[in-house]
Amino acid sequence: MDLSFLSGEVEELKAKGRYRSLRRVSGPQEAEVVIGGEKRLNFSSNNYLGLANHPAVVAALVETAGRYGVGSGASRLICGHMDVHADLEDAVARMKGTEAALSFSAGYLANLGILSTLSGPGATIFSDELNHASIVDGCRLARARVEVYRHGDAGHLSDLLGRSRSRRKIVVTDGVFSMDGDLAPLPDLVEAKERHGAILVVDDAHATGVLPPHGRGTADHFGMRDRVDIQMGTFSKALGTYGAYIGTTRAMVDYFINKCRPFIFNTGLPPALAGATLAAVNLLEKERGLLASLWRNQELFRREMAKRGRPVASRTAIVPILVGGDRETMAVAKALFDRGVFIPGIRPPTVAEGTGRLRLTLMATHTPEMIHTAAREIDRALKEQGIESHGIAQA
Repeated sequence: MDLSFLSGEVEELKAKGRYRSLRRVSGPQEAEVVIGGEKRLNFSSNNYLGLANHPAVVAALVETAGRYGVGSGASRLICGHMDVHADLEDAVARMKGTEAALSFSAGYLANLGILSTLSGPGATIFSDELNHASIVDGCRLARARVEVYRHGDAGHLSDLLGRSRSRRKIVVTDGVFSMDGDLAPLPDLVEAKERHGAILVVDDAHATGVLPPHGRGTADHFGMRDRVDIQMGTFSKALGTYGAYIGTTRAMVDYFINKCRPFIFNTGLPPALAGATLAAVNLLEKERGLLASLWRNQELFRREMAKRGRPVASRTAIVPILVGGDRETMAVAKALFDRGVFIPGIRPPTVAEGTGRLRLTLMATHTPEMIHTAAREIDRALKEQGIESHGIAQA
């Protein structure tokens, strides 16, 4: 078998400045991490509330593993549905304000499952053009017609819905977009889907635990919990563990249990992770100071950047800073890394051609001094590449 294409395609990526490699992190996902034996400020993690290494979450994982073991042993429909799974789903439903919830082993699987289960021949999916890759791949596997509407453009969506003659229409959007940090215009999307009789699915991966007032997601943020058909989210960002959920009606959950292949044929979430996630959900509900700290840090970072003539428009924990070319993007990221600040460079195909950027994420556990240092070093690194304030991404 000729495998020469492997090295050929890798060399092509290197020539374009798009080669990627893994970095080894020693220790937990804290505000400061050890990479390559040296401490660096961590502005790259989705551990928004610091729960990935919170003592109560770690203790719950250990205690649940002691009671249930490590693996769930089978799919949920065989013998992999344990008390802790049921308890977790009850807690998620309460948090999301839905009749019921269902957990999945990963966010990618949840999105594949939602779209492939709801659609099929005769259905049309209407997807925001900047939706996450898991939504894009879910659309591809859904055996349905797919219409892509302009990013955040509810008017364009409404036009597409109005022209469609599909018997089933499914609108899907990120709640907080992972590369730009902007919010979906949920009130307008809800109005469009209700006028045209569509199902609305909102991916709250980067909204759960992040958006005020309670950290319960995009629908709660806009006061529209009863008007979103399916709220999907992950446990692996602000909740600090692993896996995913959907919050919806009891009838919809029952439908997914019986029809959703990525749920039916997948081993259940390890019980220890379910127990740790249950502890994280409880912390989110009880310790309001975590969310408040996150938002204070977001505002502080924006003030620090504005002082340097580099205002940013994002109003979530994700802050994109546009650089442009692939090589320039990685040069800025390397300069920051060498100065002790870890912010990854993002290049195509993750973002559009010519929009390479730093993707900075803020955490509740960052100190004011850490934030001041990051803003100062970002400004310095951008100036070294000749990038003035007009080069900052406006989400």
